[in-house]
Amino acid sequence: MKKNISKIQTILAKIALVLIVAYLAFFCYVAVHEWAGHILVDALVFARHGTTLDMFEVVVQFLSVRMAAGHWSVGLVPFRIGGEVISAIPHDTFSLTDWEDGFARMWGSGITTLVSLVFLTVLNLRRNIRHFPWFAVTFVLSSVIFDQILYTFGKQPDAFIGAIQMGINPFLVKGIVIGLVMLQGWLLVRLVLRYRRARRATAIPTNPVMNNQRITR
Repeated sequence: MKKNISKIQTILAKIALVLIVAYLAFFCYVAVHEWAGHILVDALVFARHGTTLDMFEVVVQFLSVRMAAGHWSVGLVPFRIGGEVISAIPHDTFSLTDWEDGFARMWGSGITTLVSLVFLTVLNLRRNIRHFPWFAVTFVLSSVIFDQILYTFGKQPDAFIGAIQMGINPFLVKGIVIGLVMLQGWLLVRLVLRYRRARRATAIPTNPVMNNQRITR
């Protein structure tokens, strides 16, 4: 009875750990999308016009980070699944070109796709996979589902609209996204298969017959 309870507790602890890691991966995915994909790109676009970010506010799920005139503040906001750039105001006013606006709109999805490809490439190049990479897999799946599929074929295709603003053919955009999704799907399946083979290779054989047992006649 005690052994069964101990096994159940171990299983529940593993499930809880996986859920925590998966949530942290999703949180990081949203943060990368908003910060590296939008705020950083906005700063680069502003720098191209000879100005800087004077004020911005970014929300990632329940966390709000605000900067105004060099002063930073962090606060809590009502929980949301994703994130949002509430404001990004330059120090000097200027007009964005369609290409710049499209690039800033598209790169949120572009940066998470790039990170996902790096994750999958590195993991598939590793020889030994002792522990399943829940963090990386959750990040990749979040990027594929939200930033690639929904942001291209969904009701609010921000990345798709951004690409069109940059002058890219819409059919080419959809073809590239489908190709990227298929590539990442193949890399994910390959990763899972390699992990299962590694687990079988390191499993301890359970042979009831002892190898050193001497049979006497």
